[in-house]
Amino acid sequence: MGTSRQVHAQFWKYAQLGSGRAFLIFREHKEVDFTREIILLCLKNYAYDPQCEGDRSEYAMQFVRALSEKQRNRVLAIIKSHLENDKVSDDWDCIHLYYVAVKIAHELEPFFGEILRRRFDECDDETLIDVFPSSALIELDGFDGMVRVARKFGKAFKVHDDWYADDYYTICVPDMDGESVRAKLGELAESDQDIRAYLERIEECEKKSEEKKAEAKKNEGESNFECVKKYFYTDRGIVPRRYAKKLTIDEAKYFADEMTKVKTQNELTKYLRLFSSIPYPYGADDLIPLFSKRKNSYFNSCLVDALSFFTSPEIRSLAEKALDSDDYSPFYLTLLIKNYRDGDGSKIARKLRAIKNFEDAHYDVIDVTKIYEENVTPDCIEPLTVFYERTKCGLCRIRAVKLMDKAGVLPQNIRDELPFDSVASGVI
Repeated sequence: MGTSRQVHAQFWKYAQLGSGRAFLIFREHKEVDFTREIILLCLKNYAYDPQCEGDRSEYAMQFVRALSEKQRNRVLAIIKSHLENDKVSDDWDCIHLYYVAVKIAHELEPFFGEILRRRFDECDDETLIDVFPSSALIELDGFDGMVRVARKFGKAFKVHDDWYADDYYTICVPDMDGESVRAKLGELAESDQDIRAYLERIEECEKKSEEKKAEAKKNEGESNFECVKKYFYTDRGIVPRRYAKKLTIDEAKYFADEMTKVKTQNELTKYLRLFSSIPYPYGADDLIPLFSKRKNSYFNSCLVDALSFFTSPEIRSLAEKALDSDDYSPFYLTLLIKNYRDGDGSKIARKLRAIKNFEDAHYDVIDVTKIYEENVTPDCIEPLTVFYERTKCGLCRIRAVKLMDKAGVLPQNIRDELPFDSVASGVI
């Protein structure tokens, strides 16, 4: 692969993505010391969207497990220092670090569990309620961890009766269902005032939640159409997709007719956002002339989304222009969902390679997978391989892999990497 510096660069490039290729590089180059990078993988979650993908503790741990004893001890010492001294926060890196620590405690060094328990026991009430990743304690100790969490929360709730909590913790004990957890906590609550306070707060919040649902049900007299109008004509005018998709053709025509009356591009944009969820009822011919001279404007992006439902020579022509020119943003790729032709793949790949910051373009380039969901073709291999190799989103990598496999063109090297990917293990 080249010099040690080049090997490090390649490893780190793929490790930040969460790609299994990083592990293959690591395994192939035993002579190279990757401990610095592995420490960073343990301390930080590099996923594009950790809320969807979750922590990457297992991804980081596969490297830790495979280190020599000397290197592993060095890595664990540094992780231990961070675990003991870093400020507790509610960011994804802290959650990730705590789950790495749980795995280390279970597999390698039990004293990491003691550190987690101590940090939990010593945190003040505000840290406990607002930011401490208490679910890691439950992952660490199962039901015993749940009891520890319930007692500390319960003690805090007795002092701070205005703080909110729900029953999230009562349903997340490994290998136990929520009702069993609640029943066992209920038994302990008979003689433990703190656990009783915890359960009472849970019940209080559940009651409030049910009251809100009942109130909402009472006000359900409004039709879906009226709900859409309320969303559309208030605040930012963003209609939830679930409501938009329930509109009838005649109801969609109402908004299309209203769109003809607006006078500004900002007002038009609101309607185009609606028609990115449902097809514009009068066809593409009314929309195509609306394109702004500012090619890469937000307005044109919304218009492209609205046109993505349609097939026409004019749309195909615009898509070709966008493919052949570097002046057009990647969001024009959406036009190919219904207007794709074999041979477009290499042009899409060129477009993807030209993107400087793939992370910033995530919501534009994700439409490449939509293109090949609609058009199953071996032509997908080049653009989807580029997409696979550049995206930080593990969930998007899975989509690309599945689409290439469906088209019968999934490369063997990607198959070999999948067992070590941050999320794609066992997908194919």
